[in-house]
Amino acid sequence: MSSLRRYAPFALLVAAQIVLVVVAPSHGTTASGLGGTFSGDQSPIPAGSATPSAPSFGGGPSTSGGGGSTPSIGGGGGNTPVVTGGGGGGGNVSVGKRGTAPPASGSTTGKAFCVVGLAEHPPCIQQWAGGSNGGATWQGVTATTVTVVMYRPKANAAVDTILRETGTYISPQDEKQQFLIVTSWINKHYQLYGRKIKPVYVQGTCDIAPPNDTCFRGDADRIAAQYKPFALYWDGDTNEAAFFDELARKGIVSWGGWAFSDTFNNNLRPYHYDLFMGGDTQADFAGSWYCRRLAGGKAIHAGSASLRSKTRKVVVIYPDTEQTTPSAQRLIKIIQGCAGKAAVIDGKYSSNTATAAQQATTNAAKWKAAGVTTSLWFSDPIAPAYGTKAATAQSWYPENVLAGSGLLDYDALAQTYDQTQWKHAFGPSDVGATTPVMQEDAGIIWKAEGHSGKANPTAQLLTVYELSLTSGICAAGPKLTPLTYEYGLLTTPGYDQWSKWHDPQLVYLKFGRGDYTGVSDIREVYYLPNKKSGNNNKNGAYVALNGGRRYQLGGLPSGEFHLPSDA
Repeated sequence: MSSLRRYAPFALLVAAQIVLVVVAPSHGTTASGLGGTFSGDQSPIPAGSATPSAPSFGGGPSTSGGGGSTPSIGGGGGNTPVVTGGGGGGGNVSVGKRGTAPPASGSTTGKAFCVVGLAEHPPCIQQWAGGSNGGATWQGVTATTVTVVMYRPKANAAVDTILRETGTYISPQDEKQQFLIVTSWINKHYQLYGRKIKPVYVQGTCDIAPPNDTCFRGDADRIAAQYKPFALYWDGDTNEAAFFDELARKGIVSWGGWAFSDTFNNNLRPYHYDLFMGGDTQADFAGSWYCRRLAGGKAIHAGSASLRSKTRKVVVIYPDTEQTTPSAQRLIKIIQGCAGKAAVIDGKYSSNTATAAQQATTNAAKWKAAGVTTSLWFSDPIAPAYGTKAATAQSWYPENVLAGSGLLDYDALAQTYDQTQWKHAFGPSDVGATTPVMQEDAGIIWKAEGHSGKANPTAQLLTVYELSLTSGICAAGPKLTPLTYEYGLLTTPGYDQWSKWHDPQLVYLKFGRGDYTGVSDIREVYYLPNKKSGNNNKNGAYVALNGGRRYQLGGLPSGEFHLPSDA
């Protein structure tokens, strides 16, 4: 992958917006409606097509996440009420336990506006008093609309086969339907300052495995030219950093990527965010947890007696891309620092489904011969589908340790891994406890919008992405630009921190200075092949230790890791 330079000096962006706020039009043209194919002018959007301004509303408004649950960040099931009084989608209500309105600034009423009716609520914000919202404050923004794109890449037969096996596949038709349903609910319930979200669904032309930078940059260019959106989200695990880099060059806010390095996010500020933990933070969590729990001990959870008697030697398995490798190297160095260099092996692989089986076979043989006792999966969720089968074929049964990332800790995906291997899986998990989709925000919104039957079992992922992205729009205030969006989101107070009253289905969400990703805590889990999953009622589920207790980085547990079966 070609080197990705910093998008633009941040000071120049600020200066441009200060100039543009003086000349910003009070209205703008509307982008074309729902899409699915590309057409029209594909030339880049001129850099001067943007407008204002420094934050003019609120100080610590909305939040990163509206949904929270499998397969993304947490579960449904609610917890302590977020507000007292009120109803529907918000209004004049007093602030409850989980959030306080920011200091009054701009045209506000001094009262709180709270989103209610969801399983996991964002903190309340100041109620807008009305008046001018600045009109066309940025591309994709008019006085009445904000254009938001949901992106889906070209279908990949191998990946789709695995997703169908897991029950986690969602068709473009079902995905688009849920996107429109969630948008409709948001437009009724969120404070959008006189605007409504204008949804555009796009299926692109590029394959994700292997990714092609040129193709994905072309998709980004065509989306920018045809739809001129303010924001875009892609809710899949992808190594395609060039796509998000190109969107930033076009002045488009984007969500997606999973586990990209903090350097990448900061270099693209204020344009790139994600719901899942950033790669560097994930490495810090996984490395610190390994050092506290496993380093220097015997591999007592391996499947082979010969390995259980050996001191741990770990291979860190990760996709070798420009945006994931630095975080993986960070993880390796952390473990080397506590276990010694000889106790860690670099397990990079290429994200290419055409060669995945052969790579897995070669790597399993190499790692077995090297005396590896423990596999640490810092990978995408597809890699273990190949890697565990290859290990079993060679009668190699190491410990399988999660790094917490990539949805490897999601029941339905783990069910597709070789079960004789994965019954030795355990470690940190980012997601909350699993729960049926109709108890999650995807199902709650589906029902609230008048639909019968059930939402697609995997609809929660796209739902929570759109709710989270929109929460940033709420946090930005009426003068919506990438800068006000960044300020609002990064100053949002964290919420759903663990306490003795905490619902284990929920996770702690927090953005902050230099931190453009949401999930900020982990739980400890182990896998049982014969346990029914609360997600799909099939055999194979993760079980949390300590009642699902969640830990932030400074409070990770220590001491030899034990499972109930150890007794």
